[in-house]
Amino acid sequence: MGFFSKTCAKTHMPITANCKKYPRFYNVVALTPDGKVYYGEYDGYGNVGGVSLSSEWDSVKLVLFSDYKGETYEQLGKSHNELAQGFFMDDAFLRYALNKWTFKTIGEYKRAFIKYANW
Repeated sequence: MGFFSKTCAKTHMPITANCKKYPRFYNVVALTPDGKVYYGEYDGYGNVGGVSLSSEWDSVKLVLFSDYKGETYEQLGKSHNELAQGFFMDDAFLRYALNKWTFKTIGEYKRAFIKYANW
């Protein structure tokens, strides 16, 4: 499948692979429709905390650990596909996102990505 990722279901922030230098973006909570919750680092290949979620990836919701407050799967919005697959963006975009910390909508995330990610 290659590299892939999602945005945070609460903040629309990018979820990056743990090879990027911003741990706040790869320490996550993954929730599945059947009620399972996984904590750990996202590796860029569908694994959270060493657990493979790639077979159910389309339905998984990711939340940045620092923003997770115990919500259930049903209480969260959608985790959209991350435009740079969790890795292939300029650090300027990640620095901008760290300073902003929440995008109100997925559209706001996309506009910032276009402006700062150097694509």
